[in-house]
Amino acid sequence: MNKFKKEVEVVVVKTNKELIAEAISKLSPEDLALIYPPIERANFVVRKSWLGRNQVITFVNNKNQKITYNHDEVLKVMLPKLNLMPCWIKREYWSQSTDMPSNVRHLATVEVLEVSAE
Repeated sequence: MNKFKKEVEVVVVKTNKELIAEAISKLSPEDLALIYPPIERANFVVRKSWLGRNQVITFVNNKNQKITYNHDEVLKVMLPKLNLMPCWIKREYWSQSTDMPSNVRHLATVEVLEVSAE
């Protein structure tokens, strides 16, 4: 009986998205701040694709409060609930136009803006 040894080489091919996420995860907080400077949005938003950026986001809510939050800190708290929501499963994105969710407000800084008299 002939015995053959068969060697199989498995090549793992990563997607561009996976390669970028891997590269971002290796950056220091200082490098991340240079690549992803703070941004202003019209509303509260979290995106799965932004996880790992250490992105600082600012928006003004409907109470005329300027809210600033770290996207990664907020998303980590929200993920258990988001992972069950159909909109998150489909789009990997969630936003709220009026304010920040109550369960993560403690992670944000809030600045009350003065109402301009016109």
